[in-house]
Amino acid sequence: HFEACIAGLGLPKERVAHVGDSMHHDVVGAASAGIAAIFVAGGIEHEKLGIKPGSLPTAQALKALCNEFATVPTHTVALARWDSLVMAPTADKAE
Repeated sequence: HFEACIAGLGLPKERVAHVGDSMHHDVVGAASAGIAAIFVAGGIEHEKLGIKPGSLPTAQALKALCNEFATVPTHTVALARWDSLVMAPTADKAE
């Protein structure tokens, strides 16, 4: 799926990043496709990391999770949020 999405973007892999909260699906998938992985630690994996949703883990907890999945994200953030109210409309959807 990652390769098809990258091809559809028409961008070099160096300009693509995948954002997700699942080490198995998001981080491993992005790493396997050769693109940057931005791991949302306060998402689905928060219990394994011993944190509250939307929080950052300790370096030790993150390292243990990375070791479990044999991969490391390029970036780690506490939370990701899409706010459609602040996104500018595209030309084809402008009112």
